[in-house]
Parts: sequence; C-alpha cells; structure tokens
Amino acid sequence: MSDGREITEYEKYIRTGPLLGLQKTADELVCHDELAFQIVHQVEELWMKLCQHELALAVRLIEGDRLVEARVTLHRMYLICGLMADQLRLLETMSPRAYFTVRSALGRGSGQESPGFNALLEQPAALRTATRALLKRRAVKLIDLHRDPARSPEMFALVEALVDFDEAFQHFRQRHLALVRRIIGGRTPSLKGAPAELLEHGVRQTFFPELWLVREQLFRDFTPGPPLFEDDVDETHHH
Repeated sequence: MSDGREITEYEKYIRTGPLLGLQKTADELVCHDELAFQIVHQVEELWMKLCQHELALAVRLIEGDRLVEARVTLHRMYLICGLMADQLRLLETMSPRAYFTVRSALGRGSGQESPGFNALLEQPAALRTATRALLKRRAVKLIDLHRDPARSPEMFALVEALVDFDEAFQHFRQRHLALVRRIIGGRTPSLKGAPAELLEHGVRQTFFPELWLVREQLFRDFTPGPPLFEDDVDETHHH
C-alpha cells in the first residue's frame, strides 16, 4: 500500500517507490535547485548504465559478424549520448550561488568519481578490439574501405556508426565543459585540480582514433605531397 491505496502494476514494474525515494526530501534540500542537480546526475548515471548495456551487446554482435544489428545498437548509443548532453541544459539554469550552496552539501564528492562515466571511458576499448578483429578477419584495411565504401557497405556503415557514437560522447564532454565554465568559471579548483583544465584534456580524447585519422589519410589521395603518416592508420594506437 502507498498513501492508503494499492500500488499499481506500473509502479511495481518501474519501481517508482524506491526510484523516487532516492532524492532528498523537501526538508532536506539545501536550496531549491538541489533537487534538479541531484536528479540530472542520477539520470545521467542511468543513461550511462544503458549505454554500457548496449555497448556490451554491440561487441558481441560485431564478434558474431552481425553488422546490421550492431549498427542499430550503436545508433542507440549515439542517441543516449545526445540525451546525456541535452539534459545538461537544465543545469545551465542554476546560478553560480545556487551551485556553490549545493557543493557545500556535496562535500568532497566530485563528478570525476562517477562510476558510469569512468566505465564509459574504459569499455569502448572492447568495442575497438572487436572492430579491429573484424577488419583483420575480413582482410579489409580502413583506408581501402574509405576509398571505396561501396565494396563493403555493411562494414562502412558500421565504422561510421562508431564515429557517430564517438562524436556524440565528445559532444557530451564539450557540453559538460561549457556548463562548468558557465557555472563556476574555468579556474575554480576541485578535489583534482581545475575542472575546466581537466575536462579540456578529456574532450581531446577519442575512443577510435584510427577512424578519425583515416580521413586525413584519405585526404592525401586527393592532395599531392608526402605521406601523412609513417604507419598505416590501421595500426595506429590510442594514446
């Protein structure tokens, strides 16, 4: 029973009781905006959990040569990252004063401790390994695939879907950086240093560097000059 009424099947399935009990009560909030701050970050963790779930499936599908299905899953991951970025706009409505009030309640907590975010930084490595194994299994080089996408449209669509996901996650990080600058400035220290400086470093990182470098290699097909890279882009390692 809840408030004297029977809990509906929907509430039981969605677990609305436990879910809505995860936020502070009105009496516990340090300021009005704290509820928005808490909910946005909790929802981010849920989206990241779903993205990890889809990523694991994408790896299995690629390993099983089920490329059309893998592309659908990667597209879902791309959409999730878009939602992660878009919902940060809600926090742009917070004043710096409100944020610092919330931060006093956060204590020594830091967004860099987010389990979902840190997992998403690590898990795409498995996706990259599966894709590289696929290319090797089918004896296809990235540069050749991009020179003539029509020769293997399923594989080209797959690697483009990987780029979509990579770009969407970068966009999420860029939006987060912009939010930090807007709310607390670029040099306000956190537990791990200046947040803006740390986020700027992260924004420059990609999950699949060879998929970005191959575009530069392809550029040389149409531009006279010396080779752009000494090594084949298929052998480029992530730094």
